[in-house]
Amino acid sequence: MATMQHLHVTILGSGTSTGVPVIGCPCAICASTEAGNKRLRSSILLTLPNDLGHIVVDTTTDFRTQMLRAKVKHLEVVLFTHTHADHCHGFDDLRAFFFHSRRPVNCYLSPEHLQELQERFSYAFHNSGYHGTAPQTRIHTFTDEVPFPLLGLEVDPVRLPHGHTHTYAFRFGNFAYATDFKCFPPETIARWRGKIHTMVASGLHFRPHATHSSIPETIELFKALEVKRGIITHLSHEVDYQRDQAQLPSYVELAYDEMTFSVNFPH
Repeated sequence: MATMQHLHVTILGSGTSTGVPVIGCPCAICASTEAGNKRLRSSILLTLPNDLGHIVVDTTTDFRTQMLRAKVKHLEVVLFTHTHADHCHGFDDLRAFFFHSRRPVNCYLSPEHLQELQERFSYAFHNSGYHGTAPQTRIHTFTDEVPFPLLGLEVDPVRLPHGHTHTYAFRFGNFAYATDFKCFPPETIARWRGKIHTMVASGLHFRPHATHSSIPETIELFKALEVKRGIITHLSHEVDYQRDQAQLPSYVELAYDEMTFSVNFPH
């Protein structure tokens, strides 16, 4: 019989592509001193028990700051949801982990996003004549809806629409993370329904958006998936943490930077 272990989750950033406060914005939320309104770009850190390793989802534009703030000294795995700038442009800072460990970081992404990552950071994948230290990585690709093992976990990836591209959500046992999606297709809801206790998912703000789920839409997604605890991330500067938290259902909460919690997984 499998024993239960604790997977520790840290919200490294809870903001949208601009972060909050937004550069040059005079709005009340950007000027707020409320800690819940200070948002780096969206990412999470998974810490396995017994020092088995760390997994980061996305190397955001704020990746260096996030790693220093979370005191991460070694990193084994990065999962990429997609290759929009706010989710991958911290890639170069992976090289700092190699300085000390002399081991490459394992990076997992879909084949459809691999070419774009290699083009954006060509010096890390090709001999371009660059004389500095490039990120040292091992690249792995995964297939939609085909679970794969990762540091003792089973990861279930699903492909979601996001404007002109797609993003990937990941389920780790009864915990799931999804960001930058417009909706979950019905077949994906059927695949994950009843399997998730805690889910972190994006909800840009309360009004509709062409390529992102809104907060009301994400709450409906939690209902459809039968999620017990829903946490909404990737929040814009239209969302005030104290004001808007108070109007959410009892099982739903807004994410904030450095929020931590643990979930169980079989081992």
